[in-house]
Amino acid sequence: MREHDVTALTAAELKAARRELAASLALARPGSPVLVPIRARMAAIEAELAGRTAARPGLPGSPRAQPPPGGYPG
Repeated sequence: MREHDVTALTAAELKAARRELAASLALARPGSPVLVPIRARMAAIEAELAGRTAARPGLPGSPRAQPPPGGYPG
């Protein structure tokens, strides 16, 4: 099976593609052969987003985000 290279897409493009693929997945009939490439592309997008989040663990909203010493200002 072909690799789904999504590394060149921006975060916004990845999220938009994920939404579009989720809609396509919801419309596909159970057992349809189209489910395989849709799920493969969605897995590639999820992996790319997870990799980007893990690479920048200090971002607010990131699952691994840690508050700075002394907490957030405000």
